[in-house]
Amino acid sequence: MKRILNIGLLIVFTGLAGLFFVLDPARHEIFPRCLFNSITGYYCPGCGSQRAIHSLLHFDFAGVVSYNFLFIPAFLLILYHYTHPVLNGFFSWKLPNIFYFKSTPWIIFCVVIIFWVMRNLPFYAFSVLAPG
Repeated sequence: MKRILNIGLLIVFTGLAGLFFVLDPARHEIFPRCLFNSITGYYCPGCGSQRAIHSLLHFDFAGVVSYNFLFIPAFLLILYHYTHPVLNGFFSWKLPNIFYFKSTPWIIFCVVIIFWVMRNLPFYAFSVLAPG
């Protein structure tokens, strides 16, 4: 059953990646707008992530950073989380799972909250964090 679920998830994520590769969220209306931004006018920590995915799939790293500065560290953390068991099993490595440390959720929470506040400040140094 778990194998069927994994295959299904792989198909769904491959399809979504194909959709994001072909269609630019900045130009097509089929992608949902941020509800938080629509209601409040402020940027949430995820604002710009759809455009960042499109830029990442086209290897436009400057675009990824301009749309959502937090996207690359978050993407790398998620990638590590899902690949480290494979690397440990296949290569017999002993990579630690950083998500099992007690402080990790709090660190991630604090970074996200600080990023959320900073990207909504009207000063130049912080307004650069707003989606481009």
